[in-house]
Amino acid sequence: MKNLKSLLKPNVLFFLPVSLFFIIKLSQISYKFSDGFTYMYMGNLVLEGLVPYRDFFLANPPLQIYFMALGQIFVGENFLLLKLIPLFATIGSSFFIYGFMKRKFGDIQALTASILFLFSFLILLTTDYSTGIHLTLFFTLGAIYFTGEERAFLSGVFGSLALLTRIYAIFPLTGIGIYYLIYRREKFLSFSAGTLSLFFPVSLIFQIISHGAYLDQILFFRLNLVSGIGLSKLKIITFFIMRDLTLVFGTLFYMIFCKKRREMLIILATGLSLILYTVYSDIYYLYFGLIIGFLAMFTTRFIFLFKETIHFKKILTLFLIILVVTNSYFYVENYGSNSEIVFTEDLVQFVKENSYENQTIYGSFEIAPLISLISNRRLAGNMADTNPKNVLTNIITINDIEEKISGVKFIIVKANILPGGGITGFDASTPSEYINAHCTVSKVYPVEKDYSNNAVLVFDCEESKTSTQI
Repeated sequence: MKNLKSLLKPNVLFFLPVSLFFIIKLSQISYKFSDGFTYMYMGNLVLEGLVPYRDFFLANPPLQIYFMALGQIFVGENFLLLKLIPLFATIGSSFFIYGFMKRKFGDIQALTASILFLFSFLILLTTDYSTGIHLTLFFTLGAIYFTGEERAFLSGVFGSLALLTRIYAIFPLTGIGIYYLIYRREKFLSFSAGTLSLFFPVSLIFQIISHGAYLDQILFFRLNLVSGIGLSKLKIITFFIMRDLTLVFGTLFYMIFCKKRREMLIILATGLSLILYTVYSDIYYLYFGLIIGFLAMFTTRFIFLFKETIHFKKILTLFLIILVVTNSYFYVENYGSNSEIVFTEDLVQFVKENSYENQTIYGSFEIAPLISLISNRRLAGNMADTNPKNVLTNIITINDIEEKISGVKFIIVKANILPGGGITGFDASTPSEYINAHCTVSKVYPVEKDYSNNAVLVFDCEESKTSTQI
């Protein structure tokens, strides 16, 4: 009976931090400027029978938008509920971390690692957005977990699902493959077969039905981004290190001081992931989600070097409480409401009242797909992904955009309004000449807490309007 209680207690305790994490995140859930809306819209297109790569542009493998489509079947028009997908994926990731660590190092280390993961600043911040990294992380950690369980083929299947979500999952998966090749050679073929089991046939199908556009969009487009479009890599790396300093230094100390029982599986997966940050110039903060679970495990192993210290459990408990409270407070106070679209209802109502159902809209990928979904107005040319990088890398041109949006009713874009009233900050996907020729500003919505812009502008583009210069 005592052994049974000892076994069950940590399992029950696992759900306490998970519940706290879910409550904190649920309290902050709202519409925020994000590319997640593009995937929601694409999921809606899939439900209408359209095919990615052939009928609309998609810069990633297809699994995420099919998850979005599945989610819409259950939530209907309650699109805000689709933001639960990254939360559930993250909780699933914490379960894989817990299970992997428990099998190798016991309940308390498993619980510690899962808490460090869930309440890392990166996880708290990025789970506000449906970017795809959290599904990728879930499948990648699933591959790690099933490797630990000696189930190589199933590990490969999870790796295959990770690749079908984001192609950059190839980096940690290569690390897992090297681990099999060196330490579990007899299971390497089984892992490889699992990895190819879904990724290869699904990719082949989309390559065929898209007439070759599949590889162009998910791979060669990405290679074009190596030129360094985007934010400074140094600033992003520094931001990550400073926000999750505990996990970064915990990992560093693990590498220096933990000489016995080194977990080579995690080391190889992490090491290969670091190649992404080294060779790929177009890095974003959320990409570090690939390794944050590994850093939590490394830090846990370092902490438990001191398990024989007097009052170790009390000190550990206090440390975890301080970390959870500090990171949660810092997230809620300083970042929880950032990028929030507080005028969603008003904007949707405006679009509904001033357009017909057969009219289209166009605009920033961070907001236009959302307004399109809620207002039941299609995006012109089904152009959900209007990321300016598509124009900067010539995957699409402004002329292409102008052709597809001909006759559009509203163009909704983010911008900066200067103190003197001037307008600037339009991105490369904004068809300025078309707007000058056909559109006038109908509505301006101030944005108070955004990372780049201070306003959303709604242009009415009926040709009878007098043009406005921007």
